Amino acid sequence: MTKADPSTAAPLECRDLRVGYGDRHVIDGLDLTIPPAKVTAIIGANGCGKSTLLRTLARLLKPSGGSVLLDGKEIRDRPSRDVARRLGILPQGPVAPDGLTVEDLVARGRFPHQGLFRQWSPEDETAVEEALEATAILELRDRPIDELSGGQRQRAWIAMTLAQRSELILLDEPTTFLDLAHQVDVLQLLDGLVADHGRTVVMVLHDLNQACRYADQLVALVDGRLHAVGAPTDIVDPRFVRDVFGLEAQVVPDPVTATPLCIPTLKPRRTQ
Repeated sequence: MTKADPSTAAPLECRDLRVGYGDRHVIDGLDLTIPPAKVTAIIGANGCGKSTLLRTLARLLKPSGGSVLLDGKEIRDRPSRDVARRLGILPQGPVAPDGLTVEDLVARGRFPHQGLFRQWSPEDETAVEEALEATAILELRDRPIDELSGGQRQRAWIAMTLAQRSELILLDEPTTFLDLAHQVDVLQLLDGLVADHGRTVVMVLHDLNQACRYADQLVALVDGRLHAVGAPTDIVDPRFVRDVFGLEAQVVPDPVTATPLCIPTLKPRRTQ
C-alpha cells in the first residue's frame, strides 16, 4: 500500500467554525488543525457536537459560518471527486445493499478515480488487493457483507475507505456495537495504517481510555466548543474528566502503555 509522506501531507483545518440545525448552534467558533500522519480522537459527552464536527470536516454538513480547509483551500469550493480522492469518510452504521460481496464493496472505494474516459484499470485492481490485504480480509473477498461478523464487516468498510487511497481517513465511532476484542482489533488496524502507511486518521470515540491509548491528539468538546486539545498525557487529569464528562475519576498511568487511564471513583452500592 502506498505510504503517505508526512512532510507533504497537508493538514485538515477549520477556522471559526460554526454549525447548526435551524436556530440551534451545535459547533460555535471552533478553530482546529489536524496533524498529518497522526491519530486524532474527538471526544466529549453525548450531544457535545462530536459527530457534527466530523461530518462538517468531511463536507457532509455545510457550516453556517467559518471555514474548513483541505490542503489550505476552502473544502466547499473544491470538486467533490477531488475531495473524495484526498479524504475518506466512514459514517456511523453504514449499510451495504443486500448480497453485496466484500470485494464489490471495497471496489466502490475506487469510484472517485473513475471517469468518462477512465474505467477500471490495473491500478484500481491493485488498490483493492492492497486494501483487502491491509485489513486482513483477503479470504473474505467473495463473502456477502451481511454474512460477516461485526468486526469483519467493519474491516470491510475500512478497506473500502483505504481503496480510495485517501491520505485522510475520518471515522464516526468505528468501534460502536463491537465487543471488546473487535474494538481493539479495529483500533489496532487504524494504528497500523498510521504507523506503516502514514495515513492521517480522525475518529470520534466514546471510550476515553481507548482514545488515550491510541490517539496522538485528543480534541475535547464541551457544548460545541473546544475545551482542550493536545496529547493525552498533556491534558487528561481528574479535572479534565470532571469538566468534559461530569465524572469524578482517578487518572493513573496505563500499566501497558503509560497513557492516562481513567478510573471512576463511584463505587457500586452493592458489594460483591
